[in-house]
Amino acid sequence: MQAEKKGTGWHWHWHRASVVGIVGMVHVVVWLGRTHYVNEPYMDEVFHVPQTQRYCKGDFVYWDPMITTFPGLYLVTAGPAWLLVSSLERFGVQVDAATSAALCSTTSLRLANGLLFGCLCALLSFGILSKMNPKRPSLEIALNTLAVNLFPVYFFTVDLFYTDAGSLTMILLSFFFCLHGRHHMSALAASLAVLFRQTNIIWAAFVLAYDVYMQLNPENKRKEEQEMSLLGGLWLNLRRALAHRVRLMKNHFGMIALVLAFVAFVHKNGGRIVVGDPDAHRPSLHLVQFLYCSFVIAGAYFAFHYEPSRWIGMAREFLSAPRLRKVWLSFKAAMLLLVCFVVVHKWTRVHPYILADNRHITFTLWRRVLQHERVRWALVGPYAYAAVSINEGLKAAGRPPLVVLAFWCCLAASVCLSLMMEFRYFIVPFFFHAFLGELLTKRQALVTIAAFA
Repeated sequence: MQAEKKGTGWHWHWHRASVVGIVGMVHVVVWLGRTHYVNEPYMDEVFHVPQTQRYCKGDFVYWDPMITTFPGLYLVTAGPAWLLVSSLERFGVQVDAATSAALCSTTSLRLANGLLFGCLCALLSFGILSKMNPKRPSLEIALNTLAVNLFPVYFFTVDLFYTDAGSLTMILLSFFFCLHGRHHMSALAASLAVLFRQTNIIWAAFVLAYDVYMQLNPENKRKEEQEMSLLGGLWLNLRRALAHRVRLMKNHFGMIALVLAFVAFVHKNGGRIVVGDPDAHRPSLHLVQFLYCSFVIAGAYFAFHYEPSRWIGMAREFLSAPRLRKVWLSFKAAMLLLVCFVVVHKWTRVHPYILADNRHITFTLWRRVLQHERVRWALVGPYAYAAVSINEGLKAAGRPPLVVLAFWCCLAASVCLSLMMEFRYFIVPFFFHAFLGELLTKRQALVTIAAFA
């Protein structure tokens, strides 16, 4: 049993292989269905597929001005196909046009995206959850890995030729290397993540912050911080970082260089992070996205966050608290509700794309639900509960206050500057919530998997 917990037993390897195999098979099944019913580029694929096909032909100069991201997805998927065809032709083997086109057809690109990034993401998720929860049995790790990788918002995008799967895989690879002390490899993976999607610079900063914190606070030094306030802990870590600045710079110069290079890019790009279609993707303060994201995350893990025993425990804790603490908890709850009310009232906005394209689920959600003011007010309480439940879950998992603060700051930074209400922006926060929070029990994981299926 001890060997299994350390990741060396056959149970651990069997469960890991089983999870990756199950995820891969499900992606193939979904791919077959989509190939039958939707074999032409769909929604954003009308931009991504033609761009990749130009790269497959060796035309690396062409760029569609409507594409907003760096070319990471196109280079990773088209590069091997172009190298294969070029190498064969160099050795005198002529590749006919039909074969060359099939290598980069819409269906081939979807399959490559689903199998490569879908399976890698499952593999990395299993490794990260194992590292974050070393004393938990591998079966629980496997079930949690399935639960997080079957998250519908994420799973829908994996079998389309979108940037989400590759983007997520690269940032998870960066975090995986971080957990194993491979600082420079972590920086390299983070750089690839930014090449897939620019907002990954925020989660690269989280990985950097987490890595630095763990280096400054080994197990035997965390008790001192636990007895301090949040500001006191922050000041303590700043002093430790200053004392160890040479070692930290040596370990993290790659990640620091990435952040500085991205700042330089934004400055040269006129303050924008997108490379195309800037008018429709201007940064815009949209604070209600923070509440949307919290609500979606908690709703996805409903078996944990909305379990009746959890509510009963919170109620008992409140009722058994001393009178002054009850007053303090009531005051905090009232302030949180007030803040949520103000955010919903002042920062509920809608992007023109949402109103114009009825293929997006957010179009239906806005038209039938969120455009009604009374519904928005009714959701203030659930929004507040979702944020509190996520925060309590992170604390219950033993995550240090500064790590929890860094998570919330990165979540806000990644979603609150976009006017577009897009559930795909919540994928990376959802995965990090799953990694940092408490593991689902076997029953909770099975209920979640069944609901997602």
